[in-house]
Amino acid sequence: MNPYKSLMANTVLFGISTFGARFLTFLLTPFYTRILSSAEYGVTDLLLQTGNLIIPIASVGIANGVIRYGLERSTDKNSVFTTGLLTASAGFVVLLLLSPLLDRVAFLSGYVWLILLYVLVANVHSVCNQFARSIGHVRLFALDGILRTALTILFNILLLAVFPMGVTGYVLANVLADGITTVFVFVRAGLWRFFRLSSLSRRDTIRMLRYSAPLVPSTLCSWIINISDRYLIALLIGSAATGIYAVANKVPSILMTVANIFTSAWQISAVAERTPAEKERFFSNVYSVYTAVAFAAASGVILTAQISTRLLAAPGYYAAWRYVPVLTLATTFACLGSFLSSIYMAEQRSTATFATTMLGAACNLVGNFSLIRYWGSMGAAVSTLLSYILIFAVRAVHTRSLLRLHWSFPQLAVSALLLAAQCVMMERDVPFWPLWSAICLLGICAIHLKALLRAVKSGL
Repeated sequence: MNPYKSLMANTVLFGISTFGARFLTFLLTPFYTRILSSAEYGVTDLLLQTGNLIIPIASVGIANGVIRYGLERSTDKNSVFTTGLLTASAGFVVLLLLSPLLDRVAFLSGYVWLILLYVLVANVHSVCNQFARSIGHVRLFALDGILRTALTILFNILLLAVFPMGVTGYVLANVLADGITTVFVFVRAGLWRFFRLSSLSRRDTIRMLRYSAPLVPSTLCSWIINISDRYLIALLIGSAATGIYAVANKVPSILMTVANIFTSAWQISAVAERTPAEKERFFSNVYSVYTAVAFAAASGVILTAQISTRLLAAPGYYAAWRYVPVLTLATTFACLGSFLSSIYMAEQRSTATFATTMLGAACNLVGNFSLIRYWGSMGAAVSTLLSYILIFAVRAVHTRSLLRLHWSFPQLAVSALLLAAQCVMMERDVPFWPLWSAICLLGICAIHLKALLRAVKSGL
């Protein structure tokens, strides 16, 4: 199949699954914010984010190795899957031994058993569904996303409204959804056929761990950029402010959801073998469209930030709209930087992913400590923006030594400035700002129209 058509087909398939699923979860935010107080919502958010921090550490990020080497035709699939499951299991045992230390953390006290379950089930689920995708079960991978979301919604309603379990119910709903979908994928894809201890290969295990291990600190650095500000807001301002900031992140998360949909399909295409010239042309064409969609979508999200926040959350959370524009601009650069990291994946340069993300994390920590004290939650949003701009800039320069993408810096700069203008106009409540913001959106579409038309003509 034409590589562009294959990429589009996979993107649409993952889009039906992931975006539809995430959109349903997005619509449930008013339910969560009415059942849970802003303080309770802040605690649940911290618990889940802490679990998400522990997940890659406990598994050494092995799911990254599973998808990367599972896609290679020459790799023994049995060895890849067995290594993935055993690594995730061994990590859980280590985590279990360390659980007394976790219980000493104030907001984790009483919830450690829940976090352990959350981490174990999430890691096993990730290994199973990534391996299923790597061996060609693309539709099953997509169906898994739909089923998982449906179950998460069902259990949230049961454990928050029918059986009011509060914070515990919110986290337990995710655990149950992950567990059931793991069994579903394992059985439907016949993954038991690939678990063979006799197939373990020292060479494959070392390759997978060597690729995955550097992505663990990279994930931790990403966590610092995305989540550490919430801990500092909770410490310096309070849990209620953390809850409001968490809701503000829900709106730009739409962009990241779309980017993750594309990434799931793009990983399959990016690893395919091509000549250097073909790879350069293919990556450049796709990146031009990706950039256009990212900026246009971000502009639309900023334009509708007040409306979406009012629809999304209870009245007590409405103040969250103030942080949405800046966080959306930050997410745009995060999406652009994420695409560039696919070059590192294709070239098996995971250490470069770590190094660039670490720079952003350092910038974020300095920014958070410097800005939150003076600007409150807005300082955290600005710090996140600066971090992602730095990551994108460094990757844009460094990846040219691996693969020269053809893109226009003036186009990108003007698009970013138009998004920044939207942020300032909304924050300052400039007269007729919705009109001016809409004009910015049209300007961004006009700037990237040529690239979109050229991509359509080339078959993308």
